[in-house]
Amino acid sequence: MKKKDTHTPYFDSLERKITPNPVRVEPLIWFREVRLVEELSKEGVEHRRIVLHRGLNILWAEPENPDTEQGLYRDGLAGHASGKTLFCRLLRHILGESPFGTQAQRNGIASNFLSLWVIASVRVNQESWVVGRPLAASGTEFAIRAETIDEVLAGEPPTGGFKEFSTAVKTSAGTVADNLHPGEGWRHLLPWLTRDQEARFASLAGWREAASEGDNPQTKVSERHILMRAVLDLLDLREPALRAAIEADQAKLEAGLSTTTRLQTEVKSQADLAETRARDLVGDSAPGNVDALEQRVSSMIDVLREGLAQFERQPESPALGAARAKYEEARDRVTESEREVENLGTRIGDKTTQQKNDLAIVRNFRTGNVEDPIREAKGWCPKTIQFAREHHCIEKEKVSEESATNIADLETKALRLADEITVLNTKQAELKRQIPSFRHAQDQAKKALDEATRIANREVSALATRVEKANGVASLFQQAAKTQKALDAHIEAMTKLAEEIEQKKKEAAALRSDMAEKLRGFANNFADIVRAVMGASVEANVGIDANGITPHVTRKGELSGAALDTIKTLAFDLAAVVASIEGRGSHPRFLIHDGPREGDMARIIYERFFLYAAELEKVFPTPDEASFQYIITTTTHPPTKMREGSRWLLDPVLDSRDKDKRLFKEDF
Repeated sequence: MKKKDTHTPYFDSLERKITPNPVRVEPLIWFREVRLVEELSKEGVEHRRIVLHRGLNILWAEPENPDTEQGLYRDGLAGHASGKTLFCRLLRHILGESPFGTQAQRNGIASNFLSLWVIASVRVNQESWVVGRPLAASGTEFAIRAETIDEVLAGEPPTGGFKEFSTAVKTSAGTVADNLHPGEGWRHLLPWLTRDQEARFASLAGWREAASEGDNPQTKVSERHILMRAVLDLLDLREPALRAAIEADQAKLEAGLSTTTRLQTEVKSQADLAETRARDLVGDSAPGNVDALEQRVSSMIDVLREGLAQFERQPESPALGAARAKYEEARDRVTESEREVENLGTRIGDKTTQQKNDLAIVRNFRTGNVEDPIREAKGWCPKTIQFAREHHCIEKEKVSEESATNIADLETKALRLADEITVLNTKQAELKRQIPSFRHAQDQAKKALDEATRIANREVSALATRVEKANGVASLFQQAAKTQKALDAHIEAMTKLAEEIEQKKKEAAALRSDMAEKLRGFANNFADIVRAVMGASVEANVGIDANGITPHVTRKGELSGAALDTIKTLAFDLAAVVASIEGRGSHPRFLIHDGPREGDMARIIYERFFLYAAELEKVFPTPDEASFQYIITTTTHPPTKMREGSRWLLDPVLDSRDKDKRLFKEDF
């Protein structure tokens, strides 16, 4: 950026001419008054009333005088814990953020107030609203279109309308942000406009800190940069989609690199193993070329299979035939003997059953069907057959001649069956005794057959083994080829993906290039503010790259440090307001900086931010016609002309040493 003549008086006027856009006649959002009251009525206790205006508003908590209050054990918190940050949180709360403070702050308010409300007069898109939200006890938030708080409190306690007010805020100030975060654009934009003091103004996209316990949409730093660019009109809305696609593709590419490495390892391992096994198979005649080696293995398989087929067509040898016949004879003998033993058992059982039946018939006939003729010999009843007949224990008194003859035949048959059973038992026992020797002979014949088979098939087995090994080697080559094919396809896909990423990056870069003129305009705003506070010896610029917005401040090289980071952040935020004043971008021209001074920032540089904001008011016909509102809280003394009695200093000046000078007029 062009340097300013070092003789120009910096505090008297702005170097860069700023021409307000005539359509943007006031900030899209700005506060006119804030009250803390116990009741929603004109008679209710009022704890604090702070009137604000367009342009610069300074909420000051005066610190101790270092010249008069030196020494140990003196109070050193006058400018702190007085309510500056809580005041900023209340403004955020009115604009829709919850909760309104840390848990400790909420507990302190709840323990000191039975009922407490924050009520604000707010302008939204040139329309006046009075908005209230309860801070202690129960109550329902409200919002009413009205010019003053007094007219709202004069009637019945107001209710309802807050949702309508929130919608007005969102549609007026959060439309562009909604394109990136549908339905939640304002929620994502508000943190930029109202940075946490705890974030220390250390970076452009550092808006919220967990310590503040405020609402903090969980977004990536890159997403916050995109939001700022969109609001500054330094972004083609096609770019976020491109960037998202690039990030997704890069993630795929990174994952694909590990797949490439794995497949390459597998291909080499499989190819090396196939080559080693092939050379072992082929032997000394193996060719040096791997492709020729694979072809040699394929040819070998064909030859081996043909040789195996020839062996299988040859007739069986005499020795093998004799061994097979001997084995089959021994096997048949065992089978027949076991079958004969089984048949003999069946016959013996049948004959034994027949013999028992015949003897029973003879016995029953001769005893006259006395159930137990043995009882006669023992002197039991019936004592004699005669006695049994007399007492009708048997039915017949005498046996017919024909019956007697049949009984004799049965007795003869029973005796003959007994002889036959004896012969069969003897034969069965002999067979059972012989079967183990038959089985042994079968086993020996089987061994002889196996040996004869082995001898006869020795060459066939060796040939079959070589065929199996050759097939295994061929499978290894095939697997290596299959893996190589998968690797080639994967590399082709990754190459195509990399080309697509590069193409998308070029498209994104082209979109950014189209923003070059707009970026130069914003960079001029930023550079003017940086030079206004740091002097003509520095140069400043703003760049946009893949990481987002990058502010640069140089003086014979890039300057850095915590204080400079704060300067960059303050200048960037003010540059966004100035750009919107001139009609560029959609910043609502409402900005809160809560205690932004970094400890080692020179006081004179810090004061120049106040002076710049005051000079910015002068580009309008009157300060009350400024189309921006800049609220800054500080413990550092404002420039002399901006202290008590000036239009910029808000009433009251806070002081934590005096309860009545604390924001809530209470110690908690």
